[in-house]
Amino acid sequence: KGILPDYTHMIIPSLLFLVSSFTRQHNVNACELYRCGGINVIEKLLYDCKKRDMDMGAPYRLGISPIIAKLNASAMLDLWQASRLNFALEMTFFSRLLFNIPLLLGGGLVKSSGVVDFHAVILPVLSEIAMMNPEKVRDCVGTSEIVEVVSDYASAGISDEILQESTDETDLFYRHASTSVSTILTNAERCFVIDTLFGMVVMMLSQRCTTQDLSPLVTFITYNLDLEWEANSADIKSNNGGNQPSSKKGNICSNRYLSTVKAVSILFFLLQKPNVPNLINSLTDIFENGNNVASWMLCCLVNSFDDTIRGLGIKCLAAYLR
Repeated sequence: KGILPDYTHMIIPSLLFLVSSFTRQHNVNACELYRCGGINVIEKLLYDCKKRDMDMGAPYRLGISPIIAKLNASAMLDLWQASRLNFALEMTFFSRLLFNIPLLLGGGLVKSSGVVDFHAVILPVLSEIAMMNPEKVRDCVGTSEIVEVVSDYASAGISDEILQESTDETDLFYRHASTSVSTILTNAERCFVIDTLFGMVVMMLSQRCTTQDLSPLVTFITYNLDLEWEANSADIKSNNGGNQPSSKKGNICSNRYLSTVKAVSILFFLLQKPNVPNLINSLTDIFENGNNVASWMLCCLVNSFDDTIRGLGIKCLAAYLR
């Protein structure tokens, strides 16, 4: 009596706090934790727990309730601070746990239940870290895994249940106390996750735009434009050669379409932003050594069936040539 009703789900934050207490101000323990791969063991544990929850259809244990979600985020931050005594340990923890976007937000969680509270807690934390340490995030994590998770959220189907949920921005990640913990993310919340992750990508690329970090964004644009081109071309043929696809209105409402527009807008923003280090060199490298992927992207951009994408594509091309 008097114990939190969520005490059975406190094993993960308790474990993280315990490891923090062992390593804080203790260089020998920090070195041993790195040497024995302790961070990788915790990562494997979290992956296994997530997979088990998803296979069983159970709520995501890192965010089973607002209290547990806050405890897990707090425990991760505490272990991050404790690991700073050892540079190698801190980098490992930063990349494998704290900023492991596929672990924390990816891997099918977009369609899973019980993830609302954890998203509400961890997204502001990750955004603040990316804003304060964009170089560290870029060097330790890069953009590839983040863009992959964006693709997961953009390509997830929208069920009737999601469409019935409120899309009011004031209701993001809020559930009434009587709401079941098994609720999934609404479409507006998915869009917010995409916007947040894209914001991290912008902060990283604005500091220094390497080929390795720009390439995932270009590939994302190319892949989505390819899908748009094939779908709309097939739609035109089915309409006996009409000039515009009948499904255009539906495409405009899809997360994939909106994500494509946002990704192209990011590219245009970077091209317009003065003195982004290595941007032009990286784009040139991608265009020359990308197996014609970038050439196909440019072709789709300037020939897109959508006026918004086509307009942004022409502006990107003009800014690059200038």
